[in-house]
This record gives sequence, C-alpha cells and structure tokens, in this order.
Amino acid sequence: MPTETLQIFHGDGHAKENPADFLKSFNHAMRQQSITVSTDKLDAFGDYLGTSSQAEVWFKGLSSANKTSWPTFVAAFETRWPPIVIAEKTKAEYEKELLEHQLLEAAIGTKTILYDRECWAHEAWATKVMQLATSAGIAASTSMIWQVRGLLPSIVKDLLKDDEYMDWAAFIKEVKELKGTRLAEKKEQHTKQEQEVNMLHADIARLQQRNPAQNSISALQNQLSRMSINSQTLSNIPQTNSTPNFSHQPTTAPQPFTITDEVKNSIRQLITSLPHYPDNPAGHAAYNTQISQWNAKWGEGTRVSHETGYPLKPGTAAIASSECFACGTHGHNGRNCTLPVNHVERLSRKEAVWRAIVSKVLGTFNRATAMPISLVLNQFTQPASAWIEEVVEFSEGKEEGSA
Repeated sequence: MPTETLQIFHGDGHAKENPADFLKSFNHAMRQQSITVSTDKLDAFGDYLGTSSQAEVWFKGLSSANKTSWPTFVAAFETRWPPIVIAEKTKAEYEKELLEHQLLEAAIGTKTILYDRECWAHEAWATKVMQLATSAGIAASTSMIWQVRGLLPSIVKDLLKDDEYMDWAAFIKEVKELKGTRLAEKKEQHTKQEQEVNMLHADIARLQQRNPAQNSISALQNQLSRMSINSQTLSNIPQTNSTPNFSHQPTTAPQPFTITDEVKNSIRQLITSLPHYPDNPAGHAAYNTQISQWNAKWGEGTRVSHETGYPLKPGTAAIASSECFACGTHGHNGRNCTLPVNHVERLSRKEAVWRAIVSKVLGTFNRATAMPISLVLNQFTQPASAWIEEVVEFSEGKEEGSA
C-alpha cells in the first residue's frame, strides 16, 4: 500500500486546514510506517509542522508533562486546537433545502456525474432529494412529497403515473425508473412545439402589418370592449328590428396569464369535467348538451380561455396528443392541414383555441397513449387562407409563458 503524503500543518486557522483532520491523517501515516511507540510518534510529529509556524512554536514550547504519552499529547493538541462542532441543520432547514433543490427543465435528458459515475440528471436529483428527506426525518411518511412533485417540470410530471405514494422511497423509485432517453424525446417535442407557437406569433405579426385596416378594427373592438353600456347610452342608439344578444363576455380585453402549478391543475380539472365522447349518436347527443351548457354558463360570444375550457368534438383526437388544431387529427399541424376552411369536419374556432391552450400549458401528455386519428378526404382544393384564419383565432391563445 503506498504511503500517504501528509500535508504540513501550520495551525494558523487557514480555511483549507483542519486540525482534527491533520491529527487523523498523521495517525494514519504512522500506522502505514509501523510507528506505534509514543516517543517515536512525538519525534516524527515535529517534522510535519510548518517552519516557524504557530504549530511549530507551540510544539517546541510544550512542557515535558504533555509529552509523556501519545494520549496526553493529543489532549494538549485538542486544547490548543479544539475540534470544530458542526452546526446541525434543523428539520425546517432541511425541508427548506428540499423545496429549493429543483430539477431544472434545461437539465432534463442530460447526464451528470454522481459518486464518480455518469448518470441521468433526474437520477442525481432524486438521490439528493432522498438524502434531504431522510435528514429531515420525513422519509418514512408522505409529508411534502406532493409539494416537491409539484415543482417538477411538466415533462417529468406527465410521465409519472402514480397518484399516491406510501413514502418517499416509492416516489423516488418512480422518478429514477423514468428512462432518460424518453425524457430527452419529450423535451425535444416540447421544444418543437414552442417553436411552432413562436412561428404562429410571427405569422400574426406579419398579418397585422399587411392589413392595417384590420388592426384599426381590432383597436376599435378593444376600445368598445372597455366601454360600459347603461340605459342612457342605449336610448341614444337607433332602434332596429334585431334583438340584442347579451353574454358573459368580460368588459376588458383578455389578459395574458402566467403558467403556474395552480393554472395547470385548473386546466386538468377542466379536461376531466368535459368528457370526450365517441363518434356515435349517443356521443353527439352528449356533446350537444355540453355545448348548450357551456353557452348557458359563459355566453356564445365569450372567448375561450384557461378558465372556461371547451367541449371536444366526438371522434376527434385526444386533447394534447400532438393533434392538428384545425381538424383534430394526427399526422400534421394547422400549417399544412388540407381540410378546407369551410369544411363541415373542421373544428370550431373555440375548440381550436382550447386545444392550443392545453398543449401550451400541459404539453402533449397524451401523445404516447392516444389512439391515432388520420385525416382521409376526397379530392378538393385547399384555400390559401385556411390556416391564416385559424392563426387569427389562435392569437387569443398563447404568449411566452401565458395564453
């Protein structure tokens, strides 16, 4: 066994110098050299002290009584350089560190080094989390599991299947069993979807630049939406034979919303509350009832948002399954959808916006399990304005971190 190289001790309180560790290393070096007699160890001790250092000055001035045996000398050494008492963290501090130790979305699908071994970033994160939960004394319970789970990136949460965990070990086991390659694939899909959204906004900006008249109309509509209508105002409006249609439309233009865990949970609840029915007579009857109930609650003119949700057309692709927002099938997106804009099978604008919002906020979490739905049509000519019309409606949807 090679002899350990012992660092020279100065005893001046240098940050990289620990007196207790030096004493341990000295004892280990003596055993390697088969030096066990106290007098021999004391003779060798001075050779490991820095010249003219505080430690050497102390050692030379030490009385003979403190050098009668090795244990006596160690006691004198520890009196001069007392062992540092580590400040133990409290349970609350460990819990705080547990919440602060987050798995960043940028690290998903990448590898790191743990214990001198290469592993996936989510495995290293899970190992550290288990250590913190054990130190906090909550590893055998379910305490704080859902708080930590809720802070995970949506890409990871979408792949976790369990709704309940017996303890931290069960939660950590499921996280570690996630395939790194699968997470990398989901991350790539998410990135592509973000790029699609950015391209949509670019299309909208180009549209607005090319059609200033439409911009003026939009400005007037926003201005009118902020106006309050009272009886005096109505009395000055010329009467017509048409019957006014009032709805629950908000009096202000829709504002962007921040994507938070609360928003995500709210959207999941809306998806659950609006079942997606099959393409049969019973399914269409239930769907029509959903539409009637939605209109009664929100009003036919209300914009779809993350707070309203919207019923899904029977027989179309599952929501958030990387489907086309224009026709509700797989294999393409709204940019290259070949379904004419006025085709009877085309999704309503409200449903298109709702599908876009869900995919933006929750990602395409149904992509792996959704039944493939393909678009099959007879020959027709695709109008050039089909996607542009959807883009205008989609502009009510998403903005960086908002919809």
